Amino acid sequence: MESFLNATIINSTPIILAACGALLTQLAGWLNIGLEGLILVSAFFAVAVSAASSSLILGTLVAVAVSMLLAVIIFALVRYLRANLFVVGIATNLFAAGFTVMLTDLWLKSKGTVVFSNLSKPPVLNVEFLGKIGLGFLNNLNLFELSALMLPMIVFLFLNGTASGVKLRACGLDAESAFYAGVSVDRLRFFSFLISGLFAGLAGASLSLPLGAFVANMSGGRGWIALVSVIMGRGKPVYVMLSAIFLGAVVELSLVLQVSTQISPKLLLTLPYFISFTVLCFFPTRLTGSRRD
Repeated sequence: MESFLNATIINSTPIILAACGALLTQLAGWLNIGLEGLILVSAFFAVAVSAASSSLILGTLVAVAVSMLLAVIIFALVRYLRANLFVVGIATNLFAAGFTVMLTDLWLKSKGTVVFSNLSKPPVLNVEFLGKIGLGFLNNLNLFELSALMLPMIVFLFLNGTASGVKLRACGLDAESAFYAGVSVDRLRFFSFLISGLFAGLAGASLSLPLGAFVANMSGGRGWIALVSVIMGRGKPVYVMLSAIFLGAVVELSLVLQVSTQISPKLLLTLPYFISFTVLCFFPTRLTGSRRD
């Protein structure tokens, strides 16, 4: 059970990180649909730059910067060119899939898996005392994974304990009323997309850096699963985290079943997406932001 919990947290980490950023954009009124693309692009730049510079920190910073840039481009297209937010988000996901393959071909001379054998892995927590108090599943977690467990509480404090957080939620509830009350709706929505890009960048880095490799389409639908977590969370950061952990457990379960059963691995790989689809049937919601308010 301890190893299963540990693996669940590892699988949930990119989902939690991306979902926390998407939650801010949803509460601001424009849900960022482009998470999948942001995660994929940042995963590539995190491992490629880290290997080239021999610095995990620099690789992570570049990954975050690229992800934030793409998030800003999405915002600008919707805000200033009046593009449909959902179409732009999907286009970003498709762009990222092709862009990363092109970069691996041009930069790394490969269109498949690229392994960086000389790349050091992020340090992990290893405290013997945690096992004695029933928290042994926290051992062997790196900084990304530990941060993912704390991030929802930080988002909660921001949304409920700061004036900016209250104003951001007001933008999603009634943008016009918030505007006439003196709230800068555009600025807060821009901020939400910027932070969404930051968290998605960390999500991508958390995927590729511990692996020390980049695989085409390695985001593996985690951006879409993060959006499901946001819908399940109903605007509550802690519920979003619990939803992400639940879906991460489903991902881990599908991997365990591949080893322990005779069920087709291809069928088991669809389990997280089947559960996500089922969840959406029971947690219907109105996704805001199809056009500029």
